[in-house]
Amino acid sequence: MSTSRITVEQLTGSHTLVIENYSSYKHFQSGFSAATVNFTAAGHNWTLQYYPKGITTSFKDYVSIYLILKGGLSVRAEVKFSLVGAKEGGSKNKTVEAKKVANEPQWACEKLIKRKDLEKSKYLDNNSFKILCEIVVFQGTRAEAVAGSTST
Repeated sequence: MSTSRITVEQLTGSHTLVIENYSSYKHFQSGFSAATVNFTAAGHNWTLQYYPKGITTSFKDYVSIYLILKGGLSVRAEVKFSLVGAKEGGSKNKTVEAKKVANEPQWACEKLIKRKDLEKSKYLDNNSFKILCEIVVFQGTRAEAVAGSTST
């Protein structure tokens, strides 16, 4: 009896974005964004785009966040954004799975949290908060024989 297995190869990584001076962002309109520096995670280069009053007026009551793949590549990935509770030892409590933007190397979360909920939450501490971005990139599949099996 022989046995083989097929495995999906994955690369994982994460990046934490710290938003400082949160209250200062009230002076900007919906659609305004601030980008992080490029960073490497899960074997690729990325940037985060932070929209303090939503990406459009339809999302003006929310914080929006986008993950953008740099370099013109296309990958299969899962992306999650979590708010990290500063007041509770950095535990992550609110996690949202991002949606792939059609025909773009981007993953979006238009409704990470309502701004009014953020402002009275444990996540906002000393006028700042943290967003953890977790990335899993699916590289393809790999087939192999299982050790100890015989082939016929």
